[in-house]
Amino acid sequence: MKKLIIAISSFLVIATSAMSMGLPKVGISGNYAAYSATGTEENYSNAGVLDQTSITRGAFAAEYASVFVEMDFNDVISLGIDYVPTDIDTPQNVSNEGVDENTVKATFSDLTTIYAKINIPLGGTYLKVGMSQVDVESVETMSSGNSYGNDSTTGMTVGLGYNHDISNGISIRAEVTASEFDDVTANNGVASTGNRNVIKVSDMIGGRGSISIVKAF
Repeated sequence: MKKLIIAISSFLVIATSAMSMGLPKVGISGNYAAYSATGTEENYSNAGVLDQTSITRGAFAAEYASVFVEMDFNDVISLGIDYVPTDIDTPQNVSNEGVDENTVKATFSDLTTIYAKINIPLGGTYLKVGMSQVDVESVETMSSGNSYGNDSTTGMTVGLGYNHDISNGISIRAEVTASEFDDVTANNGVASTGNRNVIKVSDMIGGRGSISIVKAF
């Protein structure tokens, strides 16, 4: 949440200093997204020696809503901030099912994107370029009683969209965006000389299709 506040504050500072402030546009979006990543689990012995490494590639899809606020810099460029108010959960993974069962999943929260919308001379077509940030929470039930820590990650977002004006400042948008996030590392809280497990999530990428209703004031 602290990083969300910083992101919103940064957007407001940029918007205020860069623009002859006009009235904002606000919007709400319905999104369908798919994400994938590579997970690497490293298991260490009591002596701190790496015993086993497991590598898995996984993917999942999610549907969620988001809201955004946008300010025009000029007729070509607008600055905006998009926020997803709900959590996004990965599927739950179960190991040692029935005997010392462990379950783990990841929850992504406060997905926030600060972006520039760039109109191009093809009707209502536009490009979008931005930076996204999301908190990553590990949710697990471990037979050992240990738990993994939480982290956050940032990444680039790029996309292409189309804006269709209707009337009275209302428009409809359709867009697709792609994101790539930095790696995340978490461990089970055990010292390096214990039965330590380390999970690394890398190559995190996602695609998102959105339909939005926008109101200009």
